[in-house]
Amino acid sequence: MANLFRWLANVPFKLHWFFVLFLAFVLPWATRKTPNPGEWFPFSNFPMYSNFAETAYYVFISDLDDNPLPMAGLFAVPSGVKKAYDQKLKERVEELKDEAKSRGERYRKRIVQMDGEECRPAGDATLQQLLDSRRDKGPLAGYAGFRLYQVDITLDDEGQIVKRTKLVGEVRQ
Repeated sequence: MANLFRWLANVPFKLHWFFVLFLAFVLPWATRKTPNPGEWFPFSNFPMYSNFAETAYYVFISDLDDNPLPMAGLFAVPSGVKKAYDQKLKERVEELKDEAKSRGERYRKRIVQMDGEECRPAGDATLQQLLDSRRDKGPLAGYAGFRLYQVDITLDDEGQIVKRTKLVGEVRQ
């Protein structure tokens, strides 16, 4: 027993090896009667990447001549453009659901199925928010306006990636 303690005292990365043993033996045994044995967030292998959505989309901004623009140089929060658009688009979907409900119908379109005109209020509001949040308007002065495009990405029946670009917002200065 003394040799075991002496050996343990000399083992490097003790906490690391504790977790290795815990994840290899204790966790699978403790979760053996659950639907996914061995899965226990945050110790599971890939808890949030196990399933991918069938559809996705991204957005980009262009000038009125449809030339894509570098968001980092022109707008205060380039990484927040899609987040802001997502938030406004979800609000727009709720409005469309309420309108359909008032007519006795149900609105069932997913975001990638919506046409540009349905997304237009969200896109216009996003662009206006971006313009309003920019303190230094100097870099924006050379442009007459901006357009926001949404590119929907889906898989067709043959497994090919299909991209569909739609204009979802426009603001003129």
